[in-house]
Amino acid sequence: MKLKKLISIALAALMVATMAACNGGSGGSTAPAPAPAPSTSPSSGDPAPAPEVDPAEYLKGKTIRVVIGATSVTGDTYLTADLVTRMISEKYGCNIKVDPIGAGRALEEIVSTKGEDTIMMFHDMTYLGVLFGAYDADDYSMDKMIVGGSYGYNPGDCFAASASAPYTTIAEMGKWMSENPNEVVRLAVEAGGVSQLGFDAIYMWLEETYGEAVAKNLKAFVTGSTSEKLQALWDGNCQGIYAAASAVEEYTLDGVDAQLKVNVIGLMGSKIEGKEWPTFADQGISIGGEPFNFSKEYFAFYGTGASSEFVSAMDAAFEAVATSPEYKTAIEALGYRAQFMDHNAAKDHIYQKRDKMSAVIADCPDFDALVG
Repeated sequence: MKLKKLISIALAALMVATMAACNGGSGGSTAPAPAPAPSTSPSSGDPAPAPEVDPAEYLKGKTIRVVIGATSVTGDTYLTADLVTRMISEKYGCNIKVDPIGAGRALEEIVSTKGEDTIMMFHDMTYLGVLFGAYDADDYSMDKMIVGGSYGYNPGDCFAASASAPYTTIAEMGKWMSENPNEVVRLAVEAGGVSQLGFDAIYMWLEETYGEAVAKNLKAFVTGSTSEKLQALWDGNCQGIYAAASAVEEYTLDGVDAQLKVNVIGLMGSKIEGKEWPTFADQGISIGGEPFNFSKEYFAFYGTGASSEFVSAMDAAFEAVATSPEYKTAIEALGYRAQFMDHNAAKDHIYQKRDKMSAVIADCPDFDALVG
């Protein structure tokens, strides 16, 4: 059976490994995107306009279950959701608890819930799962839910290669491939997630820059967790891997055994303060003339039955917590970054991001053809 047909079956398990690995980098970072422009996205899931609501009055005593798109309690999805909801609960006297049920079940819950006692907190896989065909757009597109506020992002999605490789950046890798047309470069990624998106971007850049003859020598080596990808690299089964920068940083340090040492050859998102790791955009990696820049961001989602007062109260609660010095310090200690967008700005932003990533995925060859 082709890998493409397996994605919908395996994605739930693979997504756990993918997202648990994505633990960000250290140090400060610039925000992943400027303030969004007005949206032309569907409005069927929008609540009616509401006056400002005092969260101290509206949320006091409420019990809210937060379903998340991961089953791990050590990965980025859980850690960020748990942090912000604990701080909201403490501030406003409510009881908000995170339930790590996984992506498929979380999407099912949020599109079917009609009340305000269950919400979802997830990231870009909310729409990437649909774009990659793992979830049916008719059932799980974002207009089947209300996009809530954003409370943080992960700056650390990256690709790394062995320090013994004849290149230290993706740009150098492309040049080396063009000069060695008989060499194949394999990058270890998961199917149907952020790492496949990054792989697609590298492939398209190679094709635009050096032509199809060079690009076809880039192959995906499909595997799961970061530890499995690192082992594949050390065993010589691939030449580079997708990972969280924090998960591979220890192998970039001086004194690491030569067989284990790696270089971060490209961050998918923005520069991480205090690190010399190059970003895709720094290296001129662009798609259709536009620099590629992608950071995983975290959002709240509500069922379409949620009232405008509830959405307004949650906006106010997220703003009060996510902009506080205490939250900023705490989330950076976990390896992530604070940000705040209310539900209107967050919806504009995530729809624009989805449309941009949809173009990348649609223009890239079928993933089956890139595996080898």
